[in-house]
Amino acid sequence: MEVVPKDEERLRRLRALEERLCDPRSPGNVDSLLDTVAALVSDCDHPAIRRMKNVEAYTTRYEEFASEIVDLRMKAADYDLIKVIGRGAFGEVQLVRHKSTQQVYAMKLLSKVEMIKRSDSTFFWEERHIMAHANSEWILKLHFAFQDHKYLYMVMDYMPGGDLVSLMSNYDIPEKWAKFYTMEIVLALDVIHGMGFVHRDVKPDNMLIDKYGHLKLADFGTCMRMGPDGLVRASNAVGTPDYISPEVLQSQNGEGVYGRECDWWAVGIFLYEMLIGDPPFYAESLVGTYGKIMDHRNSLQFPDDVEISKDAKSLIRGLLTDRVKRLGKNSVDEIKQHPFLHNDQWSFDNLRDSVPPVVPELSSDDDTKNFDEIEKSDALDESFPVPKAFVGNHLPFVGFTYNGDYQLCSRRSLHADVVDTISTNHINNVGSEAILQLEKLLERERDGRRNLEDRQVVLCAQLEELSQRESRNKKIIADTDKDLALLRHDLKEIQRKAEAEVETRRKAEMNYSEAKRRLEEEQNKRAKEMSHLQSYNDKINALEKQLTELREKLKQESDSAVKARKQAAELTAVQAAAAAASDGAAARLRAQRDALERERGALADELAAAKAGRQRAEAAVADAGARLSAAHAELERSAARLKQVAADNRQLGERVAALEKECASLAHERGAAHHLYQQELRAHQDTQRSQLLNKQEANLELVKGEPPPRFSCLMLLSP
Repeated sequence: MEVVPKDEERLRRLRALEERLCDPRSPGNVDSLLDTVAALVSDCDHPAIRRMKNVEAYTTRYEEFASEIVDLRMKAADYDLIKVIGRGAFGEVQLVRHKSTQQVYAMKLLSKVEMIKRSDSTFFWEERHIMAHANSEWILKLHFAFQDHKYLYMVMDYMPGGDLVSLMSNYDIPEKWAKFYTMEIVLALDVIHGMGFVHRDVKPDNMLIDKYGHLKLADFGTCMRMGPDGLVRASNAVGTPDYISPEVLQSQNGEGVYGRECDWWAVGIFLYEMLIGDPPFYAESLVGTYGKIMDHRNSLQFPDDVEISKDAKSLIRGLLTDRVKRLGKNSVDEIKQHPFLHNDQWSFDNLRDSVPPVVPELSSDDDTKNFDEIEKSDALDESFPVPKAFVGNHLPFVGFTYNGDYQLCSRRSLHADVVDTISTNHINNVGSEAILQLEKLLERERDGRRNLEDRQVVLCAQLEELSQRESRNKKIIADTDKDLALLRHDLKEIQRKAEAEVETRRKAEMNYSEAKRRLEEEQNKRAKEMSHLQSYNDKINALEKQLTELREKLKQESDSAVKARKQAAELTAVQAAAAAASDGAAARLRAQRDALERERGALADELAAAKAGRQRAEAAVADAGARLSAAHAELERSAARLKQVAADNRQLGERVAALEKECASLAHERGAAHHLYQQELRAHQDTQRSQLLNKQEANLELVKGEPPPRFSCLMLLSP
């Protein structure tokens, strides 16, 4: 019995389904199915949710299967952490080494909790899709993608050269280098645009350098798929402030519509920054930067102290302009055909095979000297809270798993089991006579597939060998070009030194000619001086004869002068004796006069001191008299009140003692020169003291003679 056409169609669709299940790029592949099972079991495996009968039945049935999936699939424990090389808002990037293959990768971790919390759990799909399916040497390649309860993991190529920011900070980029890197980023963006995406965050931080020195574009989390008209529609501004285009910035206040030309604006910013050193619209504040971007017609300026070619300025102005007339709006060829990007060394066709301006010098496959030190942090190590109802936290990440280099060991048998199950269900519904034909046809298909798989393994091995050979050849070519560049540099250095030697020799010859001319001049001068010297010798001989005659005359005059000196000496001795006698008399007179003056001054000082002392004594006596008068008045007033008598007497005694002290101090101040005044003062004081005592006694007697007041005896006895 022949298979009816309907059965053939069903068998064809069955084969298509099998191929779809085997294709890792398909959203309905086996990885997605396994992700679904594991996600549902994980989201349902909570006490509050498992109380539901149906959930408990599903969880019980598939939890062992889900656990086996987790155990067999790739996980973070399959890698050894080498170093953390980057950190962002949702996770970090780690340099890791696969434990089995010993291959080095960059592994990006994204926190599920943070993405759900910030409603940004969809951006990674574009990033995963682009890196997995771009298949371009200008785009960072994704090798594996997997997940666990906390993180999404993306295992990518490791770019040991770092990013272009570090290269720009280590070198002053000449125009020749700027051409090379601009051409490479143009090719990378052309790949993204060809896949139907707009990058929207092109900047040096996202341009990574591989081990050969070439660029690869990375970080596609801001990418957005273009519509059929080649435009994207967004309601918020996405990107880095210094590199954002005016049309993207305008979308902040409403729905923005723009296309791939926003990426070409960022290329213009990037080219300007390489040549000048800073972005063209940099300002101290974010508002200032945005203001300059919106007014780019007036704010785009080129500094006078930096030399830039006309072609470079033309390309920058062509990119940093309105989107309707910006280069690259219609086609990337508008940029490729610009004169600035034309040169004898590189073209867009041979760019990947050319030697880059800077090739990283690496000590090993995990060399990280081009990355900053970043400590490992547990800030994003957060798990989902235990739900009280079904939430489905892991469902948004179903289908994320991806294996680009190899499948799991059990994948082929798993595919066969899935296909066998589907085939069995299908064949049970077909007539008994068609079963054998379907089984034979399916067996032939499986044999053909096994043959194709074997051929694929062989071809992959050959391709890997060719790839390794190509890598070695590229490395040899790169080393050769590098040695050639070093030799050219050495040749230029030798030529420069030879030119310096020639210049030094020319200067030495000039100096020799000048020295020879000066020597001849000196010889001529010396001959003239010798002739003058002879005439001078003749004159000297004549002068010596005259000098001899003058010496004879001088000797005669000296004899006569000696005699005159003797006579003058005798006269001088007599005059000296007379002068000594007169000087002695005058000295004695001066000494006597000085002594008299000193005695007169001393007497005057003593007289002044005596007068001053007398005045002070008179003032003290007057003061003492006044005080005694006051005391006398006080004693008279105290007679009226018997209670105050004793107190007044005590105060009077204290005042008298004070007066005695003052008198004693006055006597001490006057000294021996006023001894006479001191004796008189002491006598006067004794007289006053005796008078005071007499007055006190008289007062006491007067008090005793008065009739006793009306006070108690106790008050009379009190002082």
